[in-house]
Amino acid sequence: MSNQEMQFADPDWKPSQQLDTKTNPQEQEVYNPQPVNADSREQNQWRAAPSAPPQQEGYTGIRPYTGPQPGQMQGGNFRQRPYRRRGRGPWFWIILAIIIISLMSGGFRSFNGPGFDHNPFNQGQIVEKPITYTVTGQPTIVINDPNGNVTVTVGKSNTDVIIQAVNEHNFFGNPNDIQPVSSQVGSTITASIPDSQQGSADLQVTVPNGSNLQLQTASGNITVSGVDGQMTLATQNGNIDLSNDMLSGSSTITTIDSGNINFDGTIDSRGTYQFQTNSGNVDLTVPTTPSFHLNASTSTGSIHSNGFPGVNVQNNSSGSGQMVNGDVGGSSQGQGAKVTITTVDGNIDLHQR
Repeated sequence: MSNQEMQFADPDWKPSQQLDTKTNPQEQEVYNPQPVNADSREQNQWRAAPSAPPQQEGYTGIRPYTGPQPGQMQGGNFRQRPYRRRGRGPWFWIILAIIIISLMSGGFRSFNGPGFDHNPFNQGQIVEKPITYTVTGQPTIVINDPNGNVTVTVGKSNTDVIIQAVNEHNFFGNPNDIQPVSSQVGSTITASIPDSQQGSADLQVTVPNGSNLQLQTASGNITVSGVDGQMTLATQNGNIDLSNDMLSGSSTITTIDSGNINFDGTIDSRGTYQFQTNSGNVDLTVPTTPSFHLNASTSTGSIHSNGFPGVNVQNNSSGSGQMVNGDVGGSSQGQGAKVTITTVDGNIDLHQR
């Protein structure tokens, strides 16, 4: 049918463009579908239109995405929800706290200077600057450390008393939290650690040979090495260890509750010496001379003489516990040293070297 005939058949009809008038395939218009209820003659004409030939184009890259944006619904005006960071779990904060505490401890240790590595204490301890006192004659050292340990050794000087605090139980390791309070009156040196809830501090004390010691703790241990003198040592629940010492005068070694007493040294032939504990054990090691009178007893424990000469172990009259009362190393004739050992629930071990 010609264009004129189509014009008279359908007044609204317009001539369509010939598909073959444009030789360039890219200039060909896009096919627009017509209404479904169009005239059957027009449908035949549409079916007769040839399809566009396949074309090959060179690769020009990926075309920009023209679809809907992520997070938006097509056809709507929705805004993308803002990104929210996930909260950090509890393990992150625990690890961070450990790192901060480690850095703080390392920083406080650096205050002690480069000589800290040569200190005999552990690297994790905070060593205070030592306090030095100069004495003449025989010094008397009075120490009270409620919760810490006390260690006393003999120094090279015959006139210097050195007191050094070691803060190892303080949580943050801050050396300014716990410091000893010390003073000197004549030849008497007094030092104490405040009973603080923030932690505790140990005391390292260096004394001249021949010093008299008065040491007291509550839960800490007492250790004395190489000191010759009169000693009064007492602790509530700690242990007392004495090695290479020589006791003189009237010396008393006491653990009030559950601490053990270990003595490996010598005793002066003219002194009186008492080793007392409640539920702890007593281990005594002395040389064969001088002779001394021994009075030892335990309420529920046992006494082991280990070949001590002159020791006769007997059972208590109550049926429990044992006792010893006699001269060791010969007859003292009432003029020699006197050694008394008592314990309630502990054992007594006697050794002679």
